[in-house]
Amino acid sequence: MSKPEQKIIQYLDRLIFKSKKFNMKDTILIAGSPRSGTSWLMEILGNIPGYAYLFEPLNPRWFPETRELGFQSRIYLPSDVDWSKGEEYLRKIFTGQLVGFQSLYQFTPKEIMHLLLGKKLIVKSVRLNRLLPWVSRRFQLSKIFFIIRHPCAVIASQLKTGWCGYHSTFPPYSNIFPNLKTILYEASEIKSLDPELFNRLKNIKTREEILAVAWCLDNYVPLSSPKPFPWKTIIYEKLVKQGEKEIVKLFNEIGEKDFLRYAIRYLKVPSALAPGDEPKTVIKANEQLSKWKKFLSEKQIERILSIVSDFGLDYYIEDLESDNDKSIN
Repeated sequence: MSKPEQKIIQYLDRLIFKSKKFNMKDTILIAGSPRSGTSWLMEILGNIPGYAYLFEPLNPRWFPETRELGFQSRIYLPSDVDWSKGEEYLRKIFTGQLVGFQSLYQFTPKEIMHLLLGKKLIVKSVRLNRLLPWVSRRFQLSKIFFIIRHPCAVIASQLKTGWCGYHSTFPPYSNIFPNLKTILYEASEIKSLDPELFNRLKNIKTREEILAVAWCLDNYVPLSSPKPFPWKTIIYEKLVKQGEKEIVKLFNEIGEKDFLRYAIRYLKVPSALAPGDEPKTVIKANEQLSKWKKFLSEKQIERILSIVSDFGLDYYIEDLESDNDKSIN
């Protein structure tokens, strides 16, 4: 995207958002690990008339203030810890009071019209997973959707695209892969983790193992929270295989079942962030869900699933194979 286009986007975003007032009780939050389907879900819900969206408000490239406030690539806080500055910032996000340098997701007339006409807000973030219990305790949002996808599929896509939700410490905040030191620090912040597990993590070496730990931390915090969860857990694989059935459930959750037709037509359309060499239409669900098997080696798959098992999250893999998500929801 050229600099003139970026300036036009910034101008439009600020002009449109400054003219609006969003009620936080109407705001939908979509959270999930990078490459887990958050953008796709945002696009599906974003086709509902009257909804606008805010894309990645914790991305330091577009919202530099996040680093100044202490938001890292991933941030974790126990739900009972107070953080007034972070709470104030997220309140502005959930009410549409903050606009970044590139928050207009796609620069098209359709997206601009959605912003102009939108009265309700969708906030999408791949950096809020580990903060979900904290967020849900402090903000009365319309709905929180937490989406989870097979770790091998997520990691294969992260390795392929380089998009894993981590950025360099200083401007221009380039996309980077996390190193072992970063991951160990993040794990040490979560006191409920078994100390023996933490010691085992010190011995990992490969990039896919590091990304596997990131996936586990992203999903361990929400999935280990007390039930019933204050969010709706969405299984990416079920959304692909049983799309219409799952979309009906989603739209019933948010009270927008009259607009199902706007969403169902997009179930076979990959996210705009899908790699450029992928098909523009999802025709066969099983092929879509098994692509990672061609990208990762057997050794890589073994190392990833071993870490998932160490975290006690392998029941998720078993649920996928049996089409049963009762243990998650």
